[in-house]
Amino acid sequence: MSSCQHHNLVLLYEAKPRLRCRHCHLTIKEEDIGDGYCPECFELTGEKRYDFEPVEQAEAGPVKYRCEDCGAIIE
Repeated sequence: MSSCQHHNLVLLYEAKPRLRCRHCHLTIKEEDIGDGYCPECFELTGEKRYDFEPVEQAEAGPVKYRCEDCGAIIE
């Protein structure tokens, strides 16, 4: 067992919501969609497809912290 007192904690944020392309099924964060079209479809076919659906996320679990001194994850 560690002798660390865990005085230097950092909050671990939950994953941001993601979107899935209805054509190629690429899963991507909304902020990474740049111009609003699917980058994968554009790269593969040259078509700009804007048809996305939200990806269901698992229920939010307990808040988690990481100790910066020893690396332990604390719920």
